[in-house]
Amino acid sequence: MANLPHAALATQALDLPVSERAQLAVLLFDSVENGKTALWPDALVAELRRRSDELRSGAVKGLTSEEVFGEAL
Repeated sequence: MANLPHAALATQALDLPVSERAQLAVLLFDSVENGKTALWPDALVAELRRRSDELRSGAVKGLTSEEVFGEAL
């Protein structure tokens, strides 16, 4: 992080409670995503939406963190 021009700001952000960091992450992501350059290829977005829909509908079952990582998070 030493090469980051705003390293002090990043350090302050990382010191925030997790809920505030999450809110900040969403704000920062939205500020980039709403720009003129798309961050994600359309095909990837379509695939992620399809998989999300499958999870919501119950067509597929997601894995627990324990099943994925071998321990509960």
